Amino acid sequence: MGVIYATEAELRTQINKLGITGSGGIVAVDLLLDAATKTIDNYCNRPDGFVALAVAATRPFPGSGKSYQWIDDCVAITKVEVKDSPSDIAYVTWTNPTTDYAGDGDWIPFRGDPSSPVFGQLPYHGIMIDPNGDYSSFCSGMYAGLTGFRPSEAGSRSVPTVKITAKWGYAASAPAGIKSACIALAARWFKQGEGAWADTMASPELGSLIYRKENVDIKMMLERFKKPAIGRR
Repeated sequence: MGVIYATEAELRTQINKLGITGSGGIVAVDLLLDAATKTIDNYCNRPDGFVALAVAATRPFPGSGKSYQWIDDCVAITKVEVKDSPSDIAYVTWTNPTTDYAGDGDWIPFRGDPSSPVFGQLPYHGIMIDPNGDYSSFCSGMYAGLTGFRPSEAGSRSVPTVKITAKWGYAASAPAGIKSACIALAARWFKQGEGAWADTMASPELGSLIYRKENVDIKMMLERFKKPAIGRR
């Protein structure tokens, strides 16, 4: 299992202990919490999840050819490397700012629209050219080459021209809304499992059947965290 957004102890605290007994029950709850975590990531279209990597990792991107570059969500950027040409093998390491917004490097991290960016808020999902830096744009990743058929024609494709080393993910720890949604979803599954996953459950107190409903409340918790499923910006 990877990072799970809530613990078994937090689940017990929130829903009056659930009546879980024995190590088998605890293992079952841990599996439900793990499944709820993955379900939340999938629903929100965030393959990196909501808890950022503890150690920075390098990812390649096709360059935009513009003064800004879209990247994946991250909480810290440690290195930016850019090719001078799509056909180059070597990358050039750009100068880091002494702080994210010092203005003494080649790039500035941001979120939001590049024409009206938001600075100082995480996660970042873009970097832009610092006007005091040595570069005017990120080398375009568009590359045209011969197809190999006659008559020869140029076939365009995108290739990696930018490498970013960063701590990828949404936040340093799971946001409160994400943790609450994980607990609610796992608790609901646990109780449904007690009823053999039936579509209805009997309620002696109400003398009626309770029909399972769609998780509208959990979706409301997650709505502001959901990312459009359109790939990279």
